[in-house]
Amino acid sequence: MDHPNTPGAVQEADGGSEEEVVNATLDVLRTYFSKNPEMHCFLAVDPAQRDLTDEERSGPDAAASRAVVEIDHDGFPEAHQPYLIELDLATPTGMTLLKESVRLAHEDRRPESMAAGLGQRIGGWLASSASLAEVAAHWSGHALQYDDQGHACVLRFYDARALSLIWPMLSGRQQQALLGPVKVWHALDASARPRVYSQTGESNRELALTAAQWQQIHRHGPINRALALHAVAKGRQPKPSDIETAVAAAERAERYGLADRNDHIAFIGHALAWHPQFDLYPKVLSVLGNMAPDDFYTAGISELTQADIADIRSGAWYDRLTPPTLR
Repeated sequence: MDHPNTPGAVQEADGGSEEEVVNATLDVLRTYFSKNPEMHCFLAVDPAQRDLTDEERSGPDAAASRAVVEIDHDGFPEAHQPYLIELDLATPTGMTLLKESVRLAHEDRRPESMAAGLGQRIGGWLASSASLAEVAAHWSGHALQYDDQGHACVLRFYDARALSLIWPMLSGRQQQALLGPVKVWHALDASARPRVYSQTGESNRELALTAAQWQQIHRHGPINRALALHAVAKGRQPKPSDIETAVAAAERAERYGLADRNDHIAFIGHALAWHPQFDLYPKVLSVLGNMAPDDFYTAGISELTQADIADIRSGAWYDRLTPPTLR
């Protein structure tokens, strides 16, 4: 397994090395839990693509307390269900497990790992005065949701990349409903930087997601896939501006009627690689406007020449198209 100082490590979006960002994340966690010793530290793990080894889960000395987040869905056999591990940070073993979990979280954010679909094993570090069983039961009650069409859907908030897209679209009351007995949720954001999720306002009893929110959630898979491919191409983590571009492009792709998943991913990828508003380029607009219902965007867009793509990337056409106040 590669460690942060190996050639496989990637430069972070802010210019720091993976090792530096691992240490910065670890410092954030150590500082928080040292200042809040009354809080339990629960490590969230998603084993769906690959699980932690026994040593990564429990350390060399003793088995850590563990609670499975039960999800009553055919697509989630027992081996794929997320679980929480209690880390006793007052012990050397607990601190060792904390450090290893931070390393694994950043390792899973390497662009090659994301693009290969290897999953995000570490969903974050939860601070709560409630018991491990109480937090697991709360997550179990919120993971399985029914969308606006009545379809059973698993809300993958325990995946830190998914959480970074879900959180900002929730109201304050919904955020508190998701947190439940968790006071503070530490996780990596979409740019693999330490992020603290917390909410002190009133709470809904249920998430009560709206139809518009479900539309956004259903776009998250293509968004994260496109961002992973872009990260590989750039050799770095996505920047906040990349996230904004991807989210906006995903919505526009739907408005253009792109239903095929690969078309959706390609459209978002072009916004990331060519220009955030590339679809306003006259030849791209022509392709989109002349597509029949059974046409594929990827086939139509392949008609662009390398000179066209270079022109799109230059942005000069966009500057001519829009007044300065709208850029």
